[in-house]
This record gives sequence, structure tokens and C-alpha cells, in this order.
Amino acid sequence: MKTLLLDNTINYSDIIGLISLLLAVIGGCFALVQWRMNIKLKRAEYIKSLLDEMRTNKDIIYTYYLLEYDDKRWYDLNFHNSGELERKIDYTLNFFSYICYLRNHKIINRTDFSCFKYEIERILTNDQFQYYCYNLYHFSKKIKQPIPFFELFEYAKTHHHIKDDFWDSNSKHYPHYLNF
Repeated sequence: MKTLLLDNTINYSDIIGLISLLLAVIGGCFALVQWRMNIKLKRAEYIKSLLDEMRTNKDIIYTYYLLEYDDKRWYDLNFHNSGELERKIDYTLNFFSYICYLRNHKIINRTDFSCFKYEIERILTNDQFQYYCYNLYHFSKKIKQPIPFFELFEYAKTHHHIKDDFWDSNSKHYPHYLNF
């Protein structure tokens, strides 16, 4: 019968191996902390670039102030042939739809999204925007295509900015400017 002998002595190679393992763990933790900090900084830079775009892009500024402060009706029979106005409004709505996309796909978090939430909420409560969405929704449904500004529209649905009669293509509350 063989006897199993355990060696209770610690030699220098064991100590060096243990110190190497400890240093590797500390280095790994340090690298993880640095990596997470780098991700936070990149996200902060990205949010800042989006905020800069929102606050300096002339089309977004014009459209936002049109939606926020101007009582003038901009969505009428001539809108879809208006060229510049339609382009500016579509650009702005695409921008805010992209912000909603980032939030829905958890690319930006709730805190990041809060930087844009006020502007988005103000746009969604604008009657002219809702008229535009109503026409786009029913026209898109007719041609079996997704509605433009889908993520913004989904945000409006989820946060109850859409009235009950919106879904009725014969609603008297909304103007009918597209063929649906």
C-alpha cells in the first residue's frame, strides 16, 4: 500500500506564483474599472454631441420653436408639397425618433434620455404633429409600410399621447390630407 505524503513547505516559486496571481487579479480589476469609465465617458460624449446637434442645428431649432411656440397651422393641404418646411420637420422628427430608438434599444439609459424628454413631450402634444402623424399612420397602413418616425410614434403610443379616435381612419377630429 502506497502512502500519500503531503509537502507542507512553501518555497519561493509558490510565493512568486501567488504574488503573480494577486497582481493579475488587481490588474484585471483596474482594467475593468478603466474600461467601464471609458464607456461612460464615450456615452457622455455621444449624448453631448446629440445635445449639440439639437441646440445648434438650424432645422431642428426652427422646427422645435415652430412646434413649441407658434400657433400657426403648418400642417395643411400644401404641406406635402412645401419642400423646405416638410424637409425641416421631417429632419427634426427623424432626429427625435432616433433618440427614442436609442432609448428603446437601451443604448442610452433613462438618465441620458431625460436630456431630451422635455422636447419630445412638447412635440408629441402639438396638435399639428398629431395631425401629421394621423395622416402618415393611415397612409402607411394603406400601403402596408411602417410609419415614418416609427420610434417617436411608438413612444407617443406608449406614453398615451395619442387620442382614442386616432385609430379611426374616418375620424372627424383629424384632417385628411393624404389619400388613405
